[in-house]
Amino acid sequence: MKKSILAHEILKAIGRDVKDKEEQRQTVNKGGATQQIYILCSCLIGEHLSSPSEGSLSLANMKAIVLLCLLHAVFGQEQTQFSWHGPVLTTPPADPNLNIMCTNDQAECGCCLMQKQMARMEELFNMTVKEMSQQLMHSKMTLNNIKNNRTAFSVALNNERSLTCFGPFSDDRGVPFKHIFLNLGNSYNVQTGIFTVPYSGVYNLAATVYSRSLLDLPQATCALLQLNGVAVAPLVEKNGLDSEDSNTVVVVKHLKAGDQVSVNLQKGCNICDDTTHYNTFTGFMLYAAEKA
Repeated sequence: MKKSILAHEILKAIGRDVKDKEEQRQTVNKGGATQQIYILCSCLIGEHLSSPSEGSLSLANMKAIVLLCLLHAVFGQEQTQFSWHGPVLTTPPADPNLNIMCTNDQAECGCCLMQKQMARMEELFNMTVKEMSQQLMHSKMTLNNIKNNRTAFSVALNNERSLTCFGPFSDDRGVPFKHIFLNLGNSYNVQTGIFTVPYSGVYNLAATVYSRSLLDLPQATCALLQLNGVAVAPLVEKNGLDSEDSNTVVVVKHLKAGDQVSVNLQKGCNICDDTTHYNTFTGFMLYAAEKA
């Protein structure tokens, strides 16, 4: 009698009355691990209560039942951790979509896991596609910026059939290169001979000057490659031993938007050209950069 009362107390402690033993046994195969422990505990006690004549509940059986009940009490509760502010839920929230997929038949665990993996793969695939789309958009923007920032020019002094000279003069003068090979971006002014930098960046600049005396007299070529009116590199040839003089300079320099580059002819010197294009002025941007 005392053992039966103790069994009833155990049932009350776990919060469940045994009503249908066969139904609970069938449910064992469908529930989770903690649910199976709970139902198995209830069924063992129910068997003894429904068949008291089969023998009293032994001490070993009682220990096994109590152990199962304790397992349910331990593993059947929410996973929590404790802090100064009380228990904190640590179990991550389940995906409601996955729950809908897996509630049709809990017994088909393999199918359920496969559905979860497929959902995970679909999520990763969508994330990858999104990232690739962003990278593609960034690449397109970069290419568009490169196309919009393209600038280059190449000009010659003239395109006359006969040799025509510019100078000499009694003062320094900017050289207007009249014949245009290329003026991408229209940053070179053919009237003034000045290239105005449209975008900040690193530029390649080159200039060649040539002079020849029409009367085969000793000649001198002297010019300057200038940036904002300040000499960057000289173009000087003053040996005076022949009737032809020339010089070339090539520089790579960081320029800011709005800077002006030109070739300046010094006083007393001249340069001559024809369709051969001895005198040239060229510049193009290597890459955009706000700072050197």
